[in-house]
Amino acid sequence: MPMPFTRPERARQTVDFGVFDCGAPQIDDWLRCHANVSNRNGSAALYLSHCAQNGELAGVYTLSSTTVVRSETHAPWMRRNAPILIPTVLLGQLAVARQFQHQGLAKALVRDAVDRTLRLALSVGVRALVVDPLNDALTSFYESLGFEGFVADSHMYFRMPKYPRPD
Repeated sequence: MPMPFTRPERARQTVDFGVFDCGAPQIDDWLRCHANVSNRNGSAALYLSHCAQNGELAGVYTLSSTTVVRSETHAPWMRRNAPILIPTVLLGQLAVARQFQHQGLAKALVRDAVDRTLRLALSVGVRALVVDPLNDALTSFYESLGFEGFVADSHMYFRMPKYPRPD
């Protein structure tokens, strides 16, 4: 039976990632060495989800602002009337601790990131939520959630709806 997890919340203090292990050393290393500094200095917002049963850190992700070069996407909706550098949000460092994998948490974290980006898009110009999958399995995972690929590299995007919406 899957364990319930807390809704992701922004980290408000230093997080100890010493024992966190998602099975991807480059993500685990980034979390240990850079996550807290990036969250403090504002270069990436760190979101945490815990196991509701025991409070253990179960999953994390970061959001930060970024841009996409217009010529690197083939999507007409993204290129039309867009600046050379298209404003987007980067979903980075998505990680679920090994003991909590395959319980739906990764999808819930992505859904939360999409929801936060949609709310942001109501206030500022944001065309898409961008990810950079580490491997083919993650590319398939993101495709299953509605992300599409760019032309020039491995980045993928989730389209934000047009705003403001007509009433």
